[in-house]
Amino acid sequence: MARPFTIAIVDDDGAIRRLVRLFLKRAGYETLECTTGGEAREALRTQAWDLAVLDRRLPDLDGVVLANELKSNPAFRARYVIMLTGEDEQEDKVEGLELGADDYITKPFQYPELLARIRAGKRIVDLQNELIEANKRLELLSITDGLTKLYNHRYFQDELARAFDESLRYQRPLSLAIIDIDFFKKVNDTYGHAVGDEVLRHVSALFRDSIRSTDLAARYGGEEFAVMMPETELDDAIAFAEKIRSLIESTPIPTQSGELKATVSIGVSSVPHSRIHYAKEVVVAADKALYRAKKGGRNQVQAEKRRDPSRVTKVAS
Repeated sequence: MARPFTIAIVDDDGAIRRLVRLFLKRAGYETLECTTGGEAREALRTQAWDLAVLDRRLPDLDGVVLANELKSNPAFRARYVIMLTGEDEQEDKVEGLELGADDYITKPFQYPELLARIRAGKRIVDLQNELIEANKRLELLSITDGLTKLYNHRYFQDELARAFDESLRYQRPLSLAIIDIDFFKKVNDTYGHAVGDEVLRHVSALFRDSIRSTDLAARYGGEEFAVMMPETELDDAIAFAEKIRSLIESTPIPTQSGELKATVSIGVSSVPHSRIHYAKEVVVAADKALYRAKKGGRNQVQAEKRRDPSRVTKVAS
């Protein structure tokens, strides 16, 4: 259920707070009360709220200062502030509006007017929140592969570059697995592209369910996928890749043409590595390992070659 619309009442006058609370409760709003600017700073930072009815003359600070702090915080950009004041000077109103207040009401005020202004503020807050959610959806669509719902190639490249730089800076491990569905062209040729799409979606779901929250799974292109694993040594990445290979081999894929079986070939690379100095070289190393896996008979995991013969470089079924 959606969180109820919550209005913060910030005023040192207890009588005004009680009356405003009463009218707001009757109108169906939740309320949050503060008596000083300092108390409001803490409460509005830690508790959920949507609109603030803020007294201009608080005992410890000018309400305009608090309004400016609130609206300067990116987290509160979609909040609405109505300033209350006992002064009807135009200069005060202009200053308040320029420094963060969205609306201004002069004391003494009529409660029907306050409620009308709150309803208008709520409409603006609702529209802003809808816009924020729409932008989030658009951003997610821009970085997501439409068919598999994994991250797309461009986003993967950006995140790999960022993670590689971080790995290089702090000398922390970073591993990459490039995964290719074996003989996928045969699936398309035999059953059609609609069934091929079902296979891609099902395999992608297995990736999503298997990775850690810190990992990143992406559709690299066609029937190829990439899984980036921060803070993961090569041996652990090989173990993960073998787990994925075995899972896909043992999991029937339901399609409109009946259950199908699939296998994958996987190439794994990792840094720090003495011969890898750029993010794209991590991909090249994993691609070379994938090529060896396919050349070696498919349905297996191969890792980058290292000069140290004691390191594990191959896991094959």
